[in-house]
Amino acid sequence: MKSKFIRLLRPIAWITFLLPFSVGFGFGITSKSNPLHIIFAFFAFIFWMSFSFVVNAIADKDVDKFHNGRSKDMNLAYQPLVTNEITKKGALYLSVMFLFSSLLFAWLINPLFFLLILIGDVLGYIYSMPPMRLKTKPVGDILCNALAAGAIFVAGLSIGGANMNLFMILAAFIMASIFYIPTVVTDYAFDKKAGLTTSAVFFGPKKILQTMYLLTAILVIIGIIIFLTANTELKVFALLIILYSLVFTLASNIKLKKERLYIHENWILIPFAILSAAFVIYGILKLFGLVIP
Repeated sequence: MKSKFIRLLRPIAWITFLLPFSVGFGFGITSKSNPLHIIFAFFAFIFWMSFSFVVNAIADKDVDKFHNGRSKDMNLAYQPLVTNEITKKGALYLSVMFLFSSLLFAWLINPLFFLLILIGDVLGYIYSMPPMRLKTKPVGDILCNALAAGAIFVAGLSIGGANMNLFMILAAFIMASIFYIPTVVTDYAFDKKAGLTTSAVFFGPKKILQTMYLLTAILVIIGIIIFLTANTELKVFALLIILYSLVFTLASNIKLKKERLYIHENWILIPFAILSAAFVIYGILKLFGLVIP
């Protein structure tokens, strides 16, 4: 079995937020960017994710025991708080340490990056913890995750300060909403059993998946605007989001059988990991002047 700290932090699941951060990093970096800021930014990201997942584990201690391991990065019934390998008090100490660490490293970069990481920390808290606990509120769960992904995308852009395009930022927010919807549907049976009123439980898996069509249509329109008005680098971005979202939306709806979405977690995690690595490499090449956008 994995280390109790790995099971607490769940770094594999970070990939869903690493993608928007990496895309922002890749498009935002220039040859004039400070290499130290890049290092600090990735540390801030790691500590932000650590904080968010620890508070999520604390808040979900009593419901994670119902999880059967399907369609997740791990079987949440083996969360160390559920198995009593880590105490709630110990997890709280860790969350405070991660919170301050994320803000410290963000402060070393620039005020905008600090503000965006602070927003990410706040969203990570209100998503999981009462009294707001947005993960149990219809629409609130999707909106909170999309805002967090949008914030970390802009944070990635702000490291180098390039390509701060409003339509690009809006596209990232909508795309994050599209990508999150299937994940809440895969948890439908578990969330319903645990008594959580998520978007999938409230609206039903079929209806919430169908909203992806509307969001994808809006995203395609925004993508076309970016393609027609932006530089070559963002034209590639526009084509990528249009094609990826169309395929993702169609496949997600096709894979729904009755109330179960038959999508393996790797169907999302592996492409996200590959794209994240590609954009990080792209940003580094730009930093050293090996690629001129």
